[in-house]
Amino acid sequence: MTIDALIVGAGFSGSVIARLLAENTKAKILVIDSRDHIGGNCYDYVNQYGIRVSKYGAHLFHTKRQDVWDFISSYGTWEPWEHKVLAKIYPRDGCDESVHVPVPVCIQTIQQLYDPSIETEEDMRRWLAEETKNVINSGPFKNSMESAVARFGCRIYNDFFRNYTWKQWNKYPDNLDSSVLERIPLRYDRDDRYFTDPIQMLPSCGYTQVFDQLLDHPQIEIKLSTDYFLERHCFNGVQFTVFTGPIDGYFASYGLDRLEYRSLHFEDFNINVEQNDAVVQPASVVNEPSMRVPYTRTVEFKQFLNQRSPYSTLVREYSSSFGEPYYPVPNDQNLKLYSKYQQLAVKETGKERRNVQFLGRLANYKYLNMDQAIGNALDHWQQWKTEGFLKEMVA
Repeated sequence: MTIDALIVGAGFSGSVIARLLAENTKAKILVIDSRDHIGGNCYDYVNQYGIRVSKYGAHLFHTKRQDVWDFISSYGTWEPWEHKVLAKIYPRDGCDESVHVPVPVCIQTIQQLYDPSIETEEDMRRWLAEETKNVINSGPFKNSMESAVARFGCRIYNDFFRNYTWKQWNKYPDNLDSSVLERIPLRYDRDDRYFTDPIQMLPSCGYTQVFDQLLDHPQIEIKLSTDYFLERHCFNGVQFTVFTGPIDGYFASYGLDRLEYRSLHFEDFNINVEQNDAVVQPASVVNEPSMRVPYTRTVEFKQFLNQRSPYSTLVREYSSSFGEPYYPVPNDQNLKLYSKYQQLAVKETGKERRNVQFLGRLANYKYLNMDQAIGNALDHWQQWKTEGFLKEMVA
């Protein structure tokens, strides 16, 4: 197969672009991935207990963008699913008694932990105003501690965010860009759903089926367990490359410092619950803000789409500085370093060079939800078409 376009990475960014290329051009496309499966971090499978689990942590699809949903819903089958999360909080120091409260913070959270008299949105706003009256509550904020305390006050910040952020990022919030905790929603009502997007779905047969269908096209070839950096010399004649891996890995030979990422490690265990509909946790995901345990959360996959099995599979997540890159670490040092990589990427994109486009979370050093990754690919596709960037392949 003669290759016109090379896609490095078989996650959402790479797979969506591959499909768009296949449907709109005559290009012969090769998708490669260093892992032995497609789907990137969304890869899932059915384990020996008949439970569909995600190898790299839970993924919940939600979006406000109708164009994103119109595109992805045509691949695989989907079912509505409203995600709910609880946090395990120890209300008093030295007390072994914990309480599970809704995340994001809402009226029920405040009632259970701080003030049972809170009943209405007006009560909630008044209570939060009291909690934040002695802090700077107008931006721009220098870091995530300032942005979180401004919205939640010191008690909620300490109970929910300070230590959890340390476990997740190996940094306290005052050493992270304000955007990290600004993503955390705050509810003034009783809506205890984790997301409020109008479209919230899970694929009925898993994300792997979605990727199978995305990449099922006669113009697309897939090659797994393939390290781009070891084999890039084989692709010098390719007209067009989309790179979705870590941008600092692509430019490793330039001598710049490496960007900082956080990785995840997983510990799974299976419990015989005897009854097909029995579960272990009070929610599918339980966050662990306390330093009493080293993991950040526990996911019970059986609860997603109400799977049935006499067993339940639970997975604890541990954050780490070592391993596959999952999350860019947004602080001043990393963002300044990334700007240098951006300058290199602009030069690499020019047609007089390799004609490479950098796309996705790791290539753009930016946290993206699934819908944002899909939307980012759709937006780039429209931009490329407008600029005539792909006209050689649209024969």
